[in-house]
Amino acid sequence: MIILFLCCILTFSTTIPTCFAVSETTYFARIMQENVPLFKTAVEVEDFSNIYFNLPKTYFVELLDKTPNGFFKVNYLGFVGFIKKDAVQTIVGTPSNPFLTDINFRVYSEQSRDLRTEPSTKSGSSSQVAYIPLLSRNLTYFGTIVGEQLIDGRTNIWYYCKYSADQNYYGYVYSDFCDELTPILDNQEQVQYTTEPNFNPSTKVNPTSLKLENKTTSIIIAVLSLPAIAFMLLIFKNKKIVSKSRHKNKEVVDY
Repeated sequence: MIILFLCCILTFSTTIPTCFAVSETTYFARIMQENVPLFKTAVEVEDFSNIYFNLPKTYFVELLDKTPNGFFKVNYLGFVGFIKKDAVQTIVGTPSNPFLTDINFRVYSEQSRDLRTEPSTKSGSSSQVAYIPLLSRNLTYFGTIVGEQLIDGRTNIWYYCKYSADQNYYGYVYSDFCDELTPILDNQEQVQYTTEPNFNPSTKVNPTSLKLENKTTSIIIAVLSLPAIAFMLLIFKNKKIVSKSRHKNKEVVDY
């Protein structure tokens, strides 16, 4: 029984659970072109139904994977989407300030107070997310997108943003009725460029079956074996005590 217990310990200790897994490498890439779309799907359909917003040049995206048709799957400020591989350049390490943050603006016109799920008013009230108070400044800018031109001869650019009120609302507002946008400066961080990372799953660590080094395995086996050793010593000690007791009793009876 004890031998079986030790065999179980040996088998169990050659693998470790997820909490011991080594973190995989994080890859980043710099946006090298102007008005690069963050697509919702890995399809180059440049329609606002398939685009979150355009990403700012000189900033970065976190690379998550790649597709066979020339896209990277990326994360940008929590938005997971797809970007054309030829629009970015992979870098070494993690940038200090990868994303454009702390950019705000104000809504100053009655005509732009609707936060919408799309950069258009053609869907009417069905695309309305929230009603923004006039002169509101608690709007966080993420990027621009080409949408409906609400006024002839004016712009067709909308802002994708977060409106913070009783909760956080996300959507589009028509840029022509907004002002006081925080100046957007280029990211001047110096980085080292490198080749495309390897996302081959076969090269990644399987956290549910991560092998331990021999030294670590030996330590775990030793620690887990201590209760068994203590149990064995206790049994031998009890047997010795019982044996002495029986011998003593036998001597008394014979006498």
